[in-house]
Amino acid sequence: MSKLTFIAVWLWLIPTAEYAQCTGSPGVPIFTETFGAGTSTYAPPLPAGETKYSYLGNGCPGVGQYAVVNYTSGCPDWHTLTDHTGNPGGYFMIVGAEQYPLTVYTRTVTGLCPGSTYELSVWMINLNSTPGLILPHVRFDIEPPDTTYFATYDTGQGVPVTNPAQWTKYTFDFTIPAGLSSIVIDILTEYSSQFAPPSVIGGNNFGIDDITFGPVGPSAQIGVNGFPGDTVKSLCNKSTVISSTVGSCYTQNVFQWQKSSDDLTWTDIPGATTSNYSPDSTAAGTEFYRLLVAQQGNLASVNCRTISNTVMIINGTFVPPKFQSLSAEICAGEYTLPSGKQVNTSGVYIDTLLSTSGCDSLISTVNLTVAVKPNLGKDRVICSGETTTLNPGKFSTYKWQDGSTNPVFKVTAGGTYSVTVTDSSGCLQADTVQISDINCSVIPIPNTFTPNGDGINDTWNIPLLQYFPTCTIFIYTRWGRQVFNSIGYSQPWDGTLHGKPLPAGVYYYVINLQNNTPILSGFVTILR
Repeated sequence: MSKLTFIAVWLWLIPTAEYAQCTGSPGVPIFTETFGAGTSTYAPPLPAGETKYSYLGNGCPGVGQYAVVNYTSGCPDWHTLTDHTGNPGGYFMIVGAEQYPLTVYTRTVTGLCPGSTYELSVWMINLNSTPGLILPHVRFDIEPPDTTYFATYDTGQGVPVTNPAQWTKYTFDFTIPAGLSSIVIDILTEYSSQFAPPSVIGGNNFGIDDITFGPVGPSAQIGVNGFPGDTVKSLCNKSTVISSTVGSCYTQNVFQWQKSSDDLTWTDIPGATTSNYSPDSTAAGTEFYRLLVAQQGNLASVNCRTISNTVMIINGTFVPPKFQSLSAEICAGEYTLPSGKQVNTSGVYIDTLLSTSGCDSLISTVNLTVAVKPNLGKDRVICSGETTTLNPGKFSTYKWQDGSTNPVFKVTAGGTYSVTVTDSSGCLQADTVQISDINCSVIPIPNTFTPNGDGINDTWNIPLLQYFPTCTIFIYTRWGRQVFNSIGYSQPWDGTLHGKPLPAGVYYYVINLQNNTPILSGFVTILR
């Protein structure tokens, strides 16, 4: 790149007064790459041309490889996680980053407007759970189809290690230069010794999810004076004006008001092209309004305009409503709202009485608090010689199974324990818990099982582990490779790794009950 070209690129990236605030309100996303969803752990490869990394259909990606998965497990030093939304079926892309610039994801976008601002957002996570390794360094380039980039953004010092695992959203805003309507979005990895000295090895693995691209513009808020929030009720025959507050980052704002009957399908209102709008409909019913904002000349393109919040107007025959606020503590199923509706759960209720003309007559905000129930926790196990304390919560009176009336009860042996309480409203509630007493040092652990599908001894079953929901179980080969790990043991190990049977032989286990008792370890043999 010549010196003159470099200066031009650099100047494009300088925030100017004209565009400095154009990140206030979004428009309709032009595209969102979610990578899909499914029940299989591994999804098919990306379409041809979308990445320069090599597809891996199973296992942990190495350098220069990627996979599209809905779950990561069993990769050394990696987090076990799902996509950034927590959807167990949602796919995301995992990458073993190269140590030179290489495209992870690319997409061409057309139909853009010069002078408009756009936003690229990407969710990313460092897959490694161990600090001190190479951090992934990711760059976002925006470029015309036939030349070098005019805007770029990167992850700075790299995508950091987080414990526990935490997805991070990276957002990049830029303005389209004059004479340009198509761009190429290029997300690529790059490596530099400033991010990892030559002595550092390992790491450089990351996940990427929900790539979203669309227009952004000045902040645009609409509302009706005298009515808080986005809902205007009981205007009836009373006329009103919807006003707007719009930022000034465009050289000249242009407007278009839209109307909808269902908040889904929108139509332009002819002639409604100023910053304020007075609805001309006074017929009873519900109507929705919103404001489109764009740079002058760009309003007709959905790819170049942004959208305000939505205001809902409920019309009827006008009668000034009365308002009241009520609070009450109730027992379950015992409260009637002013409208006659029966409720039996806590919460804030907005209850409306209508006049004969159909307008709101009395609007009541009712804050109901129900008898909080006592909570002795889940059934559980204590080790012989240990004690535990049952605390049901704060109430007015207590009565335990042995007739005692203290707020808490100390358990020294297994058995069934119960408490009946009354709260400040006199509501009666009860709870029961089962406590089992076992010798934790002699938990029976099988040393063999036969996962051959005959229905007999097909899993490594340890029934007593059900009473230790936070226990951890790790299983290794004789060479120290981990083949199984679990928090809790609700699903016994079936002798497989990633769904494939492991060979017969001796494997070693480490079990931590997480209750300050000694670690349990030993070996288990798979027979086939």
